[in-house]
Amino acid sequence: MAVYTPRFINGILIKTVLLFLLILILFPKDSFEQRISRVYRHSYTSKSNYGYKAPKSYKTHTSSFYKTGGTKYKYGKTYKSTGLPMVERSSAERRKFLKSMGYRKAPVGYDVDHIVPLSKGGQDIPSNMQLLSKEVHKQKTKSERKKH
Repeated sequence: MAVYTPRFINGILIKTVLLFLLILILFPKDSFEQRISRVYRHSYTSKSNYGYKAPKSYKTHTSSFYKTGGTKYKYGKTYKSTGLPMVERSSAERRKFLKSMGYRKAPVGYDVDHIVPLSKGGQDIPSNMQLLSKEVHKQKTKSERKKH
């Protein structure tokens, strides 16, 4: 004796099985995990232009930056002149400074300068910024580099 099943149930069942198989073929479980592993391994173990290899202690971080007191620092990168951690400059902080001075962008012939240089531990915050003419800025930078 044959068991009767409505046609629409057979059709739905077949479509569901086919969809499941298609998903398994297109998105194998290991491919995503392998991709993440490959990206993670490459980003922290590859050498930069200076032959620097990130220490093992940095490999647990999911970000290449850390933030302290409003300043964002780059993991494993330092200034050649002082050996201090390299700062990731913030365009948002620069815009805040310029807005506080009444500008949308730096006036022609002027640069935004850090009063205490980032390479000497200065923070990338508006209170550590000033507008200097390009010539004065160039002289200040030159004198700061000579002190090392």
